[in-house]
Amino acid sequence: MLRLVVRPGKERKLKNFYPNLYRDEILEAPGEAGVAEAVTEDGEVLAVGYFDPHSRVPFRAYRFDRGPLDRRFFLGRFQRALRKREGLGPNHRLVHGEADGLPGLVVDRFGGVLVLQVRTRGMEALREVWLPPLLEAVNPQGVYERSDVEARRQEGLPERVGVVFGEVPEVLEVEEDGLTFPIPLALAQKTGFYLDQRENRRLLEAMVRPGERVLDVFSYVGGFALRAARKGAYALAVDKDLEALAVLDRAALRAGLRVDIRQGEALAVLKGLEGPFHHVLLDPPTLVKRPEELPPMKRHLVDLVREGLRLLAPGGYLWLSACSYYLKVEDLLEVARRAAADRGARLRVHALTHQPQDHPWSLHVPESLYLKTLILQEDAL
Repeated sequence: MLRLVVRPGKERKLKNFYPNLYRDEILEAPGEAGVAEAVTEDGEVLAVGYFDPHSRVPFRAYRFDRGPLDRRFFLGRFQRALRKREGLGPNHRLVHGEADGLPGLVVDRFGGVLVLQVRTRGMEALREVWLPPLLEAVNPQGVYERSDVEARRQEGLPERVGVVFGEVPEVLEVEEDGLTFPIPLALAQKTGFYLDQRENRRLLEAMVRPGERVLDVFSYVGGFALRAARKGAYALAVDKDLEALAVLDRAALRAGLRVDIRQGEALAVLKGLEGPFHHVLLDPPTLVKRPEELPPMKRHLVDLVREGLRLLAPGGYLWLSACSYYLKVEDLLEVARRAAADRGARLRVHALTHQPQDHPWSLHVPESLYLKTLILQEDAL
């Protein structure tokens, strides 16, 4: 096993279970990539992980005690993840990267099919070690890989997309609370379905009343819009992805529901709409992947929220979601205040929600909290 020496003062990160070490935090580094112990100058073992000088994060800790990264270790990690998801139904996130002690690995479970992403050089290098234990722990019908995300490109890794084990249907039937979405995996975004918005979708359905009007912007396959239609509301879904809108259309037909569809860029479509809508949902994709992208993206969000407020009915609700770690709750509040000032609108914070429990938020890994949804109600005096 390789060994790296942590710069004095930086060992506190590992002692507090934060897994990442950057180049300037390493005093002595190995000359090659591989499984490594991170130690203090005095030789105290702090963690065992993977070191790769070509990674944007050279060392990522997998365990904070001495021991191998072998089949037994990974089997224990996957079994622990399964126990934490007991009772959550057939569709859930099974592995949420660092928050589950498996940095660089995301696994979503859709019944008998697993859809995974490998995001780091270390997890890629250890593929032949962790994949068999994953299969042993879950015993899936098939495993499909969607390792085509920005994080992987930042690591200098090639994309990997396709079946890696067993039998995987071309169209994945994802059922959620009685609605079924036929999702072609080869065309899907990320792992196929945004499981992290499940609780917000349920909340919307509980709040919507028959006869109301609901606008679902960045709708993807219409998880929010279909629930609104099921409650007897008029629903309009907006997305630029025609394939996703086609899935929405098929799901609506299967459920005997009607959802109107508008294809195009969100801001342009919003500017061409007329209200009022009792619920306006803005759930954009990950807009901020680096800190330097934050200011222009906040300006873009202000534009979106301003148009959303223009369309909002008196007493209506505007939902603003952000799925980026770099966009904090304080940023969403600032965006909302700026947009409200532009419109002369008075708003009340109805609720603030975060990702559900199958996407765990580790106290020790701030980046594991990424999804924030601000629900605002028009509150004119």
